Amino acid sequence: MRRLAALAALALLAAACSTGSGTGGLLEGTRWVLRSYNDNGNQVLLEAGAFADAEFAADRVHGFGGCGDYDAVYRANGRALIVSDAATTLQSCGSEVDAFQGTYLSLLGQSRAFSERQETLTIFGSGVEILLVYDAASANPLLGAWAVDSYAIAPGSQVGPIEGTSLSAIFRLTKVSGSSGCNTFDGPYATNGNVAAIGPLATTRLACADDINSQEQAFLAAMQGVAFVEPRGGVLLLTDRNGNINVVLSRQRGATGSPAPTAAPTAEASPTPSPSPTPSPSPKPTPKPTASATPKPTASPSSAPSSAPTAAPTVAPPSPLPETTKCSLDGAGGASAKIFYPVDWYTIDAPTALACRFFDPEPIIIPTDPFQLEAAVEIHFQPNLSYQDAITAATDPVMWGAVTSTAYTVAGYPATVVEATSTNAASGVPVGTSRYAYILDLGANGTAFLQTTGTLGDDFDTNTATVDLMASLAKVSAPT
Repeated sequence: MRRLAALAALALLAAACSTGSGTGGLLEGTRWVLRSYNDNGNQVLLEAGAFADAEFAADRVHGFGGCGDYDAVYRANGRALIVSDAATTLQSCGSEVDAFQGTYLSLLGQSRAFSERQETLTIFGSGVEILLVYDAASANPLLGAWAVDSYAIAPGSQVGPIEGTSLSAIFRLTKVSGSSGCNTFDGPYATNGNVAAIGPLATTRLACADDINSQEQAFLAAMQGVAFVEPRGGVLLLTDRNGNINVVLSRQRGATGSPAPTAAPTAEASPTPSPSPTPSPSPKPTPKPTASATPKPTASPSSAPSSAPTAAPTVAPPSPLPETTKCSLDGAGGASAKIFYPVDWYTIDAPTALACRFFDPEPIIIPTDPFQLEAAVEIHFQPNLSYQDAITAATDPVMWGAVTSTAYTVAGYPATVVEATSTNAASGVPVGTSRYAYILDLGANGTAFLQTTGTLGDDFDTNTATVDLMASLAKVSAPT
């Protein structure tokens, strides 16, 4: 009865506030991901490490507030929107994240009107000020807080957390953090909703018992070996490239207490806000070494079984995207392209023969002999090499071991991504070094390679994720 009375009070207040800002729209049926929030009259964009969302359904709004889950009562009438104080899970994620969550929930509780248009939700306060701006969520099933039910200690072998310990993971827009049983961890991740890349993960350095330390190492190794995401019922399966389950996650839900519907806000006063220290959601981004960046964050493309190039899937850009910038590349035989790469990486602008072909997280120095130039990611053209001959050479069992290959369509052209480890110096790559390459069929103009080489580990994993990103966004033009 209290809840019905509260909703009635909210409805009356919504009707009273139905004039002013906002045009109304459809709140329900969409997961809204926060884009920006009001900070002393200015809209502040969320940085990569921050994340909050909202889902409106059946007179309740719930979501992830930045550190934990929240739940509140809401009422919408025309353009008006009233939200009660939110109940939240009791946990701390550090002063900056806690401050961000407090600010976000305080602003949500001050809602008075809204506009939903073209996959954007804007929430207004009692005047004309914009409090919160959301985007319709893309397909990222990882977002939010999860408990770890089990993790792999070997292919096909799963164990649960040691009694008395808990493992958790919180996925924000491009970063993941959580508890590894004794220490906390954090690091980058990327996904397009199907394919995922996690890590490298860093931890605090608390002393742990031997068994807990072993659990931590095994769990973090399992997380960093994830390649695919598979929702199944109430859990999320994170699997490796061979389909073996690495980690099983279950949703952390359930705010402590319940929203106090009887404390409905009045038309004269804003509802009591959650504590809101000055927000500082995440560290400043790395200074951008290149010119203007294409806004919006990304990551690795969808994987697909090998098939004929004409039937291969297009590499879809992951979402959310990391921030990128672009350069123009002129290739052999008249081929040209727009190449998108991480905004905090470097490339070469001149001479033309080297421009937009080498990419590295560190500044690139051109040696006296340009043929000796090496970078984390490289693009090469071989106009006299046919696509089939290139695939045959890249998968030659005399030269390469541990070969995997998958067909794709990249920027409208047939392509195959090949990962292999050199077993013969004649391959052109030192023995024991792995190569991850997209090989593009440019027809009469030959073959193009987008690739990285290195030894398996943190840098190589980061570089392969960057290659996936670049392949998913590249725009290639080759005369026919």
